[in-house]
Formats: sequence, structure tokens, C-alpha cells
Amino acid sequence: MDLFDAFTAVYSYTTPEVRRVIDDLTQSYPGELIDEGWIRSDLTKFQDHAFEALIALRGEEAPGLNQFKFRYPTYGSDHAICEYMTHLRVDEGLTSIYVFENDYEGYVERAKSRGLEPIGMPIRCKPEEFTRGVWFISNPSAREGNVLPHGIIDDLLQSGHRVVYDLAYLGTTDERQFDLRHQGIDAAFVSLSKPYGLFSHRIGLSFFRRAVPSLIANELWFKNIFGLKLASEVLTRVDGKSYARKYKAQQSEIVDRLRKDSGLPLTASDAFLLAHITEDDAESLTQEQQTALKRYKRGPRYRFCLTPFFAKGETIK
Repeated sequence: MDLFDAFTAVYSYTTPEVRRVIDDLTQSYPGELIDEGWIRSDLTKFQDHAFEALIALRGEEAPGLNQFKFRYPTYGSDHAICEYMTHLRVDEGLTSIYVFENDYEGYVERAKSRGLEPIGMPIRCKPEEFTRGVWFISNPSAREGNVLPHGIIDDLLQSGHRVVYDLAYLGTTDERQFDLRHQGIDAAFVSLSKPYGLFSHRIGLSFFRRAVPSLIANELWFKNIFGLKLASEVLTRVDGKSYARKYKAQQSEIVDRLRKDSGLPLTASDAFLLAHITEDDAESLTQEQQTALKRYKRGPRYRFCLTPFFAKGETIK
């Protein structure tokens, strides 16, 4: 295996389990979806089923997910991020947000385009020492696919900061808990892109404490009803725990092979889509290795998306 086949950006692997669901749905396109194109009926049932399926599947893993009053279907997590940033700027008058250094780069670019200054902070900062604000945080972290160290988010919340919790990698780790019960968590964003390979389908299930005016139309009318039907089926038919165990095991095999073939100190991330070279191990790289790996560098570490290796090694049963 050639490590340089790894993607620099994180995409997603459409697994055989998910493709079987798509095949089943598209062999006989659901009549209810066609009818909704011209029958004026209540379209909220499509997202209601999807949200119910998500909470049933992930409620133990993400306690508090069922406590958010406002739930909107969005076109992936990015759509929710954009709309909530606009809400913060227009409706609340904020001029800045906080992010952790080297977290998801989209936070920075989306904030800038909405007139918000993105303030990057080290992950071991002292939140009680600076002005309270709203943080956009991915956990597991887009930095390298690992779950954040214990207490990091709690410290922010206890210091009076607010958190927007991006759960893009939910469902790709071994058994973990991402506690959403604190009232200082403004929102939680879940997408089917990373765990299920449905990136191009743009399926987001987004939870908020307060109404977001620009998303009300999505709640009522403007939604991808096939995507929501697909989400409901995937979340209902694919067992979460055994699915994650299967692809964590495959990740381990891929990383072992890449480590052996490349001679590099590669580590499997908590999220099965990723591998990384830690900050400490990065210090041992030669100048030649650093130059060769430059495109994978994120801050003091290196991150590799394993999507191509999953695709090459798959067997559809």
C-alpha cells in the first residue's frame, strides 16, 4: 500500500451496507416520494422519522440529543454551520467566534464570509481568562479524528462559554459518549457523510436549543425527501455498534500495512476513516519525510484520510 494514495481532505467511504440500502430503495422508487412532488401534504413526517431513528440509534452515545427542541433537516453539517453563523451575526450581533487551532477549516472560512472573526485558540487554553463567546468544535476532532481529551468541552461550559457541537464523525469510533445535556450547548450537528459515505447526498440532521429563523423553511418545505427517507432506512437497518467495530478492525489492518510499507510512525485515529502521525512522532521525521508529507500536515501533526484503502479492499457480500 502506498500512503500517498491517502486523501488530504476527508471524504467518506460508501460502505457495502449502505449501498445495499440504496439499491433496495432505488429498485422500486418509493411511491410516497413521487406523490409528494404534487400533493400538498405535511412534509415534516420525513424528517421526523429520520430524527427519531437517529435518536434511537445514538441516544446512549450522545445523551441529551433528544432534549433539543428545534430540529431541522439541513444539507449536511456545513449548511447548519453557515445558517447558525448567520444567525449569530445578524440576530445576536456577534462579531467573532472561537475555534480550536487546526480544527475543521470550514469554520474559519464560513465565519469570515459572514462577517465573523474566527479566533483560534490552543486546545489547552484557560477559558475563564478570556471573554465569553460561542465555540464551534468538532468532536471527534477534525484535527486528526480523535476524541477530544476529557474535560476540554466541560471547562468551556463551566466558564460560561457556549458550544456548537459538530458530531460529523459520530458513529465512526468504538463506544464513546458525547454528552450534550448542558444548556450551554447551543446546537448539535449530525451528518451521514462521514460514517456512511453519503457525502454527495447532503443529509444533515441538526439540533438547536432556540429557533433559527432561516431554517424554518427547511423544516416545512425545502428538503431532500429522498435523502431523509434514505437516512431513516440507514439509521434503522444498519446496527451502529457492530458497524463501527467492523470498520475499526479494517482500519487497524490498513494502518498496520501502511506503517509497515512506509516505515512511518502512523497511528490509527479514533474515527475509522482517519490515521495520523502524532505531534511527538512528527518530531522524529527526517527533513526529507517532512517535505514528502507536507500536503498532509495540519498544525504540528499529519492527517491521512483512508477512504481509498477501504474502497480498494472491500468485498461486497
